[in-house]
Amino acid sequence: MEGTKPRTASSIGMFDMLKGAGMLTIVFAHTAELYPMQAVSGLSLTAFFPFIYREALMAAFFIASGYGFRKRSIHKCIHQQLKSLLKPYAYTALFTCVLHFIIHYKTFQYLPGTIGESIKVTGGFLLGLPHTAEYFGQEFFSCGPMWYLLALMVGWVLLDVILNIFPERYVPWAVAGCVLLGWGASLVWELPFCLIQGAVVVPYLYIGLAKKKHLLDEPLPPKVFAGLLAATALIAVGALATRTTDCISLAEWSLGPLSIFLDGAAGLLFIRLFMRLSRGHGPIVHFLEAVGRRSLNIFCVHTVEIIAIPWYLMVAKFSAQPVLGMWLQYAISLGSIWLVCELLRVRRALIIRFFPAQRRTPAVHYTSRH
Repeated sequence: MEGTKPRTASSIGMFDMLKGAGMLTIVFAHTAELYPMQAVSGLSLTAFFPFIYREALMAAFFIASGYGFRKRSIHKCIHQQLKSLLKPYAYTALFTCVLHFIIHYKTFQYLPGTIGESIKVTGGFLLGLPHTAEYFGQEFFSCGPMWYLLALMVGWVLLDVILNIFPERYVPWAVAGCVLLGWGASLVWELPFCLIQGAVVVPYLYIGLAKKKHLLDEPLPPKVFAGLLAATALIAVGALATRTTDCISLAEWSLGPLSIFLDGAAGLLFIRLFMRLSRGHGPIVHFLEAVGRRSLNIFCVHTVEIIAIPWYLMVAKFSAQPVLGMWLQYAISLGSIWLVCELLRVRRALIIRFFPAQRRTPAVHYTSRH
């Protein structure tokens, strides 16, 4: 029985609770930032404080992905990434662009404006933009949360190239060089296809790969644990001191390249925390694990709803009651995501039920044997 087996550091579902909590947090953060509420210090309660450890959480996601990494030939690695990550990206882009056009035209009844906005959305997906940018004199919107899939795909390929080219003792230096190259490129140009983000997340993937040799839930030496805690605290200090938060998709780090490594340390600490919490068998743990097992579908559906639906109309309607509007939109978003994910889960049964295939029993001819 699944429930009677203890989770181990090598089980495939050991990160489900982390992914589940992360999905709920990401949807909430994307909702909360639409409803600005200022604190006494002038910093936003919804667009600043919830994002202090945003990239530490994303780093934890990349570390978990790196745990499943396996070195292969560069050609096979590229082929695998195109098959496993580019396909859901393409489907999500298609549904987002189509629904964006339909919803905006039905809402505003203005075809030229709808076409113009849809071009920006479509171009952003085709260029793989992690944030709104201008190319060829035309503004294009970001591909939304799908930047994560593109960055993961690029990062995996870059890590595989490093492992195939460099001797093992030089791999950490090559990984560090890749990070600095990505950070440096972000200072001079907005690269498409999430190339900068892919270069920056390589150390997170490498941490996950390196941790295969050491169980993630084994006790840490006191000095290492103290270092992870100090890195986590320094992230908050840097954010408050600079009044900015790290953001991989925008290629912004409050403490420069140091923040990239601090986020990785905090992400590793988050993983260890959730692995310890996942040892329980309560309803909350099982709920978060169930959400985590559908993380890819949730990511894709969330991208569609956050880009295709003009949520800013709801923000304007609840401008006098931002807290109510925020929680109402969060509930609607989660409800729509759950509904679509359930439809995706049972889609095969629904297709068979409503569109039964005409099965033909092949004729069997018997030949007498003599």
